[in-house]
Amino acid sequence: MVEDRYKELAQRVDEAIGFLNAAGATADNPIMNTVEFWVSHECLHLQYEQALTREDSTTGHYYDCSAHMLWVGERTRQLDGAHVEFLRGVSNPLGIKYGG
Repeated sequence: MVEDRYKELAQRVDEAIGFLNAAGATADNPIMNTVEFWVSHECLHLQYEQALTREDSTTGHYYDCSAHMLWVGERTRQLDGAHVEFLRGVSNPLGIKYGG
């Protein structure tokens, strides 16, 4: 029983690998050896965010290096507040949390 289940599973794995090879997803393809990883969080603690903000020496733009994308949420959405003002000065992609 166990041997039959193992053989069936091994055959299915082999078929899946064959499909990937036919689709060009081999170990030689760079896309199979790289990962894009993005980090996002609410811009909540301004002292933390400010400490991790850097100027790009080639463009002069400022980026908050604590995350790729920062967002404004329920706690930070005041249009005349410090959080929105801080985000106005950085060039990171920005998000807005919408709650109904």
